[in-house]
Amino acid sequence: MRVLLLIVFSFLFSVLQAQEINSTIQVVAPGVQMTNKQILTTLQNAIQQFVNTRKWTEDNYEAKEKIELSIFFNFTAISQNNDFQGSMQVTVNRPVFNSTYKSTVFNFSDEDVTFNYREFENLDYTEGQNLHDLTSLISFYVYMSLGYNYDSFGELGGTDYFKKAQNIVNLMNNKIGWGQSDGKGIKNRFNLAENLNNKRFEVLRKLTYTYHRNGMDAFNDKPEDARAAVTDGLKTLLELVQSYGNGSLIQKTFFSTKYSEIIDIYTGATVPEKNSILELLAQLDPSNTAKYQKIKS
Repeated sequence: MRVLLLIVFSFLFSVLQAQEINSTIQVVAPGVQMTNKQILTTLQNAIQQFVNTRKWTEDNYEAKEKIELSIFFNFTAISQNNDFQGSMQVTVNRPVFNSTYKSTVFNFSDEDVTFNYREFENLDYTEGQNLHDLTSLISFYVYMSLGYNYDSFGELGGTDYFKKAQNIVNLMNNKIGWGQSDGKGIKNRFNLAENLNNKRFEVLRKLTYTYHRNGMDAFNDKPEDARAAVTDGLKTLLELVQSYGNGSLIQKTFFSTKYSEIIDIYTGATVPEKNSILELLAQLDPSNTAKYQKIKS
């Protein structure tokens, strides 16, 4: 009996060590007429168990280090054959050093979600294979989440995970939602993976590191230095914008994720700093120019 308990405890310890992700999954279908609404809860629990109990990296994580991943599914159609169609919102938060504040490193809306799911079926994933359209989709966004998180702690630290995400896109290229013309304009999985694996846009990935490690992580102790680091990081985008414009998906994703936080960072700046950053942001993120005027207050 004692040996059995030791085996059980060892197993539980290894499972806890393997969990890198602390996910919160929500599944809704408010406009869909259904005879079996329980399938939504079953699906929600199945996805959360799939994400939270699988080992996604070779690293071991303590409970406080786990990556906070939130996925919200909103389905607009579910057929009698259990074909699901709708959208998903993916959000990843990271802790900020010496603070209870958590900074969002990735926030992305996918408008082209389709898969088939039979209630209680097993969810599994093997790299290089599409065992299930759903688990390939979830794994893609888990690797995206890992990539952004690792990039925020080490310069280009998420490269391996962005490559894994690209491999899934390559594998799924004949499926709905995975092509270059799918989704909403340029906002799709194809372009997201392409941008993050394209050396042309490495400056944006390096900004993720500078912004978080030299900026947000230092803000509690040295706010002026941290703000200056964020400014210097943002300035590195000027050459990219001058050469290729500001229309890349990952640049748009960065600013749609960060604009509110950027406003908070600079509301405590000096007047010259505020004027300078407003001029810079007008070049880098013109779509949010009106919102950035709050910095003046």
